[in-house]
Amino acid sequence: MSPSRLLYVMSALAWKSAARSFLLYVFVTLIMCLTAAAQSPSPPLASADAAMQAGRFADAARGYETWLKAHPESKEVLLALGICYVQLGRQNEAVATLRRYLKLVPGSAAGHAALGIALLDGAKTAEAKAELETAVRLNPKQVDAVEALARVYLIEGKPGEAVSLLRPLVASGANDETRALLGDALIKAGQAHAAGVMFERELQANPRSAAQIYAMTAWAHLKAGDIARAAEICERGMRIYPDSEIEAVYLSLPAPFLAERIGARIERLENAPNVAELVAVGRVLVDADPDRKTRANEIAQRLLAHAIELAPDSASAHYNYGRALSQSSMERPLKEWEKALTLHPGGELRLQILIKIGVAKLELSDFEAAEHAFQAALEINRKLPRRKPEAMLEYVRFLQLRSRTAEAEVLLNETLSWNPLSPQAHLERAKLLVARRQWDKVVEEGEFVLRNAGEDEELLRSAHLLLARAYLRLNQPEKARSHQSWLESH
Repeated sequence: MSPSRLLYVMSALAWKSAARSFLLYVFVTLIMCLTAAAQSPSPPLASADAAMQAGRFADAARGYETWLKAHPESKEVLLALGICYVQLGRQNEAVATLRRYLKLVPGSAAGHAALGIALLDGAKTAEAKAELETAVRLNPKQVDAVEALARVYLIEGKPGEAVSLLRPLVASGANDETRALLGDALIKAGQAHAAGVMFERELQANPRSAAQIYAMTAWAHLKAGDIARAAEICERGMRIYPDSEIEAVYLSLPAPFLAERIGARIERLENAPNVAELVAVGRVLVDADPDRKTRANEIAQRLLAHAIELAPDSASAHYNYGRALSQSSMERPLKEWEKALTLHPGGELRLQILIKIGVAKLELSDFEAAEHAFQAALEINRKLPRRKPEAMLEYVRFLQLRSRTAEAEVLLNETLSWNPLSPQAHLERAKLLVARRQWDKVVEEGEFVLRNAGEDEELLRSAHLLLARAYLRLNQPEKARSHQSWLESH
């Protein structure tokens, strides 16, 4: 591979990681195979290389495909084309092309890593694991392969092996995604305190760390039994990132303790109003009592209305005020969400707002407007640094509701390519398979959801329901009864 094409391949993979990939696709080591011809590529090949360098992977793929028709055993071009297919979400073509490459270069750690990631994108976990283990054996410093393999070990319930893989990466310097992955592995391995210490160092060094780091720090403390510290970390992070995953950890605190914390925060706000705190507390109150058994939503509306008075240009305040209002009707919240969109929210918040608008329009039977919102959300999601696969499942459900099953499946497959390990996405795939009465595959998807649902009661219940039904259809009553028993006891 020429030095220029090597750089193009590495930058292409790095671009996917930096721009919008679930896994890190940066291949830090590639075997260089230089030839005089490769050092001076022909114009068509140079054009394809330039397209890859610019992130135009569809154009690059067409160029490489044309070249390979005349030069079918061009090893470096096969690898580059396989990586283009990975970038484009064309898993089947990526797998086939990378297998061709590995027949020519069986000792390529980068090739096995790329194939493993392509297989993982296609949710072929067992095959992916074999390729990734080969890549790591050939080159233990193959970062992308190490991280992908660690995720596979976590799926298999082997957090200790994931920790062993990830510790050296973090020790030598790693990004937030890698540290969060190690923290998750440590917690699952029963080392929550160690995870908390690691994340605390990160927050001390950078108080503006990503929302993901705040959430993981708080979760580590919660799992280690230090609920007061978990609450403090959540509250600090939510003032910076009110519309993030941090809230989910905060709502996991014991109910009496959480009520006491929120009460104290409201009391402080009465004496010293603060927009960030008003929004954070208001959002929590909306989600803490979805069944409206208390006055939480009423208080949330008051706090969020006050936030808007103090900061009328806050997209987050308008968005969350709309969420509070949505528990009674849809007309008023829609006005708040449409106002929030005019205030130039960031990509992730804009995504959340559009999904809410889509769901609201669907409830009002305005199907055209609902789809317009979901389509806009999809385009934003595709451009996020960290794609949000779960956000797009509302669109998948909308398409199913409209009997557009083929479109729903295409979108679901794209969503799974963003995160092939998403239990929510696998649950939706299981529902599609139920409609086809493919009960063996329903079992496969249901068991995956069950293994990866964690402590999510709704996911667990859905998985047990699916599995009970599937096993009955497969005439396996004993297995069906075990799932029915779980449902009866929960």
